[in-house]
Amino acid sequence: MEYNKMHTNINATDLNNIDLSKYASFIIEDEFRDYYLGEAGSEHYRLLAHLSNQYTDSALLDIGTYKGCSSLALAHNPKNLVKSFDIRSGLRSISDYPDNIEYIVDDITESKYLDLISSSPLILLDTDHDGIFEQKFYLHLKSINWSGLLLLDDINYNDPMRDFWNSITEEKYDITHIGHHSGTGLVIFK
Repeated sequence: MEYNKMHTNINATDLNNIDLSKYASFIIEDEFRDYYLGEAGSEHYRLLAHLSNQYTDSALLDIGTYKGCSSLALAHNPKNLVKSFDIRSGLRSISDYPDNIEYIVDDITESKYLDLISSSPLILLDTDHDGIFEQKFYLHLKSINWSGLLLLDDINYNDPMRDFWNSITEEKYDITHIGHHSGTGLVIFK
């Protein structure tokens, strides 16, 4: 997908019209359900659902499962498979999930996942926000000549994340106005 074409067609009003209620009832904690249903520019889940609908029959990667909300949003298009990775187990706060999500407890940078990464057109990176793993994963994508869209959460969360965002040399866009209030960045790997 060409980002410039996608970028000119996205606005918060359209994103806020995306119905996320289908999976919202799976989220156990009220606080996280409220986040999930939040408006574009405050939360990024409607943007994730929109992006999921730009692909068909693709493997979309969610790096950093946490409560499971991002994977639910990425699963909005049931014709895609969402593979959600975290190095810790037991974090999810969902009672159920659709068949097009697979949760994996492992390090995505392991060599056994090279083919999966290479075939994925969209990756969400939402991990510990210390800039360390984010940089490691970014360099990993560069080293394997990955091509696709990398969506970064919390690029304005703290100094390490701002430093990481500023260090990126690929074409990039700060799309916080339609993403997450703590910063949403989109990086284009060609």
